[in-house]
Amino acid sequence: MPQLQWTRLGREQAHKVLEQLSTRRDAVVFSKDVTEVSSCHLPFYTNYWLFRLVNYATMPTFSLTYFSDGTDYICLDGTANPVYTVNEKSPIQLTEKNVLQYLEFFFGNVQGSEGDVFLIKDPARVPFMSALNPAQQQGVTANVKPVTVVTDSTQNFRVRGTLYYGGELITSTVVVTPAGKITFQDQIPVLSGVYLPESPYSEAWLEG
Repeated sequence: MPQLQWTRLGREQAHKVLEQLSTRRDAVVFSKDVTEVSSCHLPFYTNYWLFRLVNYATMPTFSLTYFSDGTDYICLDGTANPVYTVNEKSPIQLTEKNVLQYLEFFFGNVQGSEGDVFLIKDPARVPFMSALNPAQQQGVTANVKPVTVVTDSTQNFRVRGTLYYGGELITSTVVVTPAGKITFQDQIPVLSGVYLPESPYSEAWLEG
């Protein structure tokens, strides 16, 4: 997944975000003095941005990410519900050019029942490749299929490619509706036993 482009907010803007969040009934208290607030724009949303709060008072640091339109705040919690809620509120604007970025964002923030889902676009740039043994590396390279994106007669996007999921590589078609709902079709296992020491979305691997 390409790195999101986060912009650190100035002190006044950051304090405004923290004050707005503090009024929520489910508020997590963040100290203004030790909390960094950053924002990020996603091309498929018009009215909502991402806001990331990192509290440096704890080790390791504690962070939360929210969708917000400046008034409403929706916390990303590892499920699809917050993403689907914003998809309706904004509403989401998907095209063949940005649907892959949406999928990578979705998989980076929503866990499947068996763990992380990672779409492999280029085996030479798989962030976790160095964590695999030579035989597994060869297996990944040999089995990764080029990613294709087509729009079908119902205006759904059909993304065909290879994914890492639950210790396996699978070839699958990911169907994305214009409203951003995601389903899988034609899942074919191609390589099993690919277990990683940490998430493929680890900051160290993504930045490597």
